[in-house]
Amino acid sequence: MKKTKFSLCWAFFAVASGLLAPSGYLAAQPSHVVRPGDTLWGISGEHYQQPGRWPEIQRRNGVGEPRRLQPGTVLYFADGRALGEDEAMALAVMGQVWLRRPGEPDVPVVQGGAVKAGDTLSTAAGSFLTLGLPDGSRSVIPSNSTVELQVVDRRHIGFRLLDGGIESQVRKQHADQEFKVRSRSVVLSVRGTRFRVSVEDERVVSEVLEGRVAASQAGSASELSIEAGQGAVLEDGVIHPTVRALLAAPQFASRTPSAASPSVEITQVPGAQGYRWRIAQDDMFLAPLAEGASAGTSLALPRELDPGFYHLQVAAVDDTRLEGMPGSLLFYMPRPGGTSVWKDDGRVELQWAGSSARHYRLELSRDPGFAVLVIDRKGMQASSTIVGPFAVSGLYYWRVSEAQDGEHYGQPIASGSIDVPAR
Repeated sequence: MKKTKFSLCWAFFAVASGLLAPSGYLAAQPSHVVRPGDTLWGISGEHYQQPGRWPEIQRRNGVGEPRRLQPGTVLYFADGRALGEDEAMALAVMGQVWLRRPGEPDVPVVQGGAVKAGDTLSTAAGSFLTLGLPDGSRSVIPSNSTVELQVVDRRHIGFRLLDGGIESQVRKQHADQEFKVRSRSVVLSVRGTRFRVSVEDERVVSEVLEGRVAASQAGSASELSIEAGQGAVLEDGVIHPTVRALLAAPQFASRTPSAASPSVEITQVPGAQGYRWRIAQDDMFLAPLAEGASAGTSLALPRELDPGFYHLQVAAVDDTRLEGMPGSLLFYMPRPGGTSVWKDDGRVELQWAGSSARHYRLELSRDPGFAVLVIDRKGMQASSTIVGPFAVSGLYYWRVSEAQDGEHYGQPIASGSIDVPAR
């Protein structure tokens, strides 16, 4: 199994307690990311072709009020196989992930596959693995990482971090349970928390977002307590420079990237030396899609993202390479192909790929978030429309969505902007 050079990366969890399935029974994919307007009845019909099986989905995913599904929640579906008490499960696999089992050749990790004690997992560049654990905890192994699962059962979870990083959402532990991450020289003990840990050469970096982590040198009884909102760097067996507060979460100056130039602007965080970001389709980041780093406040996002809604999380990195608290943004990556053509009389024709047999809605706004609409045309059976002339100069944003039924419209199928010059 080829070991890749570590590039510092992270994942931030926002896993609601209701997502965690009952201990000892986690199903493999497929999964469903809840969209606005989704119901358990409809989701059951879509995935099982039997709407009446919605109570199974509710029980499996711990959904409290089925009529109030939170968009972005990930729902998993039973496939008839229970998660054994002595194994973890690959809930989500992105890119190239390899498993090494003693005495056997390396094999690619597949979604729904079992991971047992003694197995070593390795992720390639741009690849991620999400593990479901018997106690209901989740761990993401980000790109360029190598991790050994040393112990796994309902009472004991133990990882050995060989290279790269691991990020975990740990369920609250009972007195007889333990969740530990070990590196060559450091042991991190957890009692229910959200935390990250990574290694690079002789450095071990840990940040705690919620709860508490106890860090100790291997073989030492003394512990360093790292509380929520704090981080520490352990280097050559010495805490340096002791526990410190994590940098504040960045704020977003722009919120709507374009297909032609996908980027998002954030405000400068005092003390930041750079920024790290990650993209996923769910707000719990159980299945990350892409990651990156930026020295400045302009984040260049991947151009290859399919049209749709995505979740972006960004953290500032300080002078010790500790990553701060996350800032989060839900954004829409528009579908390329929408065009605008100026007319001689100062009006603009907006064009998109459409059909006269379908109905469309056009929204025009001065706000990229479309909070206040200048134009809202519904029920159009066309692939173009004309707007203007404009009495006020400046930038206008437009998007077109397709009707799902007589009343509701889906996600935008085309979008763009119009820069109206001053007269």
